[in-house]
Amino acid sequence: MKLHKLFLGCTAALALSACVSEDISKLAGEADGRLEVSVEAQMPMKTRADVYTVTNFPVTIYQADGVTKVESYDAVSAMPASILLPVGEYVLEAHTPGVMEPVMTTPYYKGTETSTILKEATTQSTITCKQANTSVTVHYDQDFLDLFTAWTITFDDGKNNALSFTNEDGSTPNTLYWDLGEGVDKLTVNFRGTNRDGVITASMTLTKSQATETYDGESINFAGGDAIVVNFTPTEATTGYVTVGITASIFGLDAEEVPVIVEVVDNGTFTPDQGGDDPQPGDDPQPGDDNAIVLTIPAPVTLSADESATADPSTGDVAMTATKGLKSVMVKVQSSSDEMMEQLVAVGDEYEGVNLVNGCEVVGNQNLVAFLASLGKQITVPAEGDTEYTFPVGQFYLFLGILPGTHNFIMTVTDMEGNQKTGTVQVTITE
Repeated sequence: MKLHKLFLGCTAALALSACVSEDISKLAGEADGRLEVSVEAQMPMKTRADVYTVTNFPVTIYQADGVTKVESYDAVSAMPASILLPVGEYVLEAHTPGVMEPVMTTPYYKGTETSTILKEATTQSTITCKQANTSVTVHYDQDFLDLFTAWTITFDDGKNNALSFTNEDGSTPNTLYWDLGEGVDKLTVNFRGTNRDGVITASMTLTKSQATETYDGESINFAGGDAIVVNFTPTEATTGYVTVGITASIFGLDAEEVPVIVEVVDNGTFTPDQGGDDPQPGDDPQPGDDNAIVLTIPAPVTLSADESATADPSTGDVAMTATKGLKSVMVKVQSSSDEMMEQLVAVGDEYEGVNLVNGCEVVGNQNLVAFLASLGKQITVPAEGDTEYTFPVGQFYLFLGILPGTHNFIMTVTDMEGNQKTGTVQVTITE
């Protein structure tokens, strides 16, 4: 099927074209050979494609010491197909453009490869880049969102580095990518939130000592490519107060979900409000106009694979109105099918800004229009400030019909004043 071929992740190496720089020409003598290089990036989670091809990663060639630079290229696409080099050992390096920051909103990939050049021979080398930072995601269930009006969650690695999530990040905050460096075997998660009873605090310690399958080999330390997912849900303490429960999981390459050892230090302590700067019970620091956004979610849809191409797309329409004007419409897809998630990753590689795995902004997104046009479907996207919009989940039925499974479209709508509502459309494709 053409669609299937288009969106499955490809592992083809990127060819480089022939050109010898002035510096290399000075090094090259009678005893020389040629180098052909390809570059690929390896995804860290089982629910992603194994590898994907890159064109914008810069590449540097070093002498065997890994320090003395021989040549560098701003992007894979700018490299020659065959490079003339003197016989000897070389270290090849490729990475995501730019430098890796302590905390990023996108993953950073980096890889090295050692290559030996032989006299009058062509050496082919592939640089496999792996994710160098650790992803951290927090999930809130609906009960949590209904009961807590404000919260701050911090992750501390014990080395004066920290990242945080607050209620201001919304109900489905974006994943953060954290450079943990080396030697971090323990992370502390601290929660402070306000509900109807007052201020709640909780803390837990995460270790990786039971995660035997990881992205880059076995280790007791958190490393690049590890994905930490922490879930928050309200619970009722024996005192009758509502507190918070915290659970965590860690994922690695080709590994099933592996529970992290969790040592609960203080899983839900009620602290009576003492005044000061903490929000009072019942106060809501976020805008709270429940009528500002109306989100109409259709009933769950079940289709056979054959029906997916002809089903009435209006059965998946998500109608929304925002009296204050739309600021954001985020769509994220979670599927029971690993292969479907791989397909979605491939879509994101092909169409910039159409990242349905981590969250796709619909407002003003013409690349989303282009993606659905490639499936023979037509949609419009809203502009910022529009007060009405219908997101047509049904236009994805043909795409979803490739692989059976349960596919959840998580919709988060935010208006110009920060009011927010979330709903999920469930589409099940049977054999």
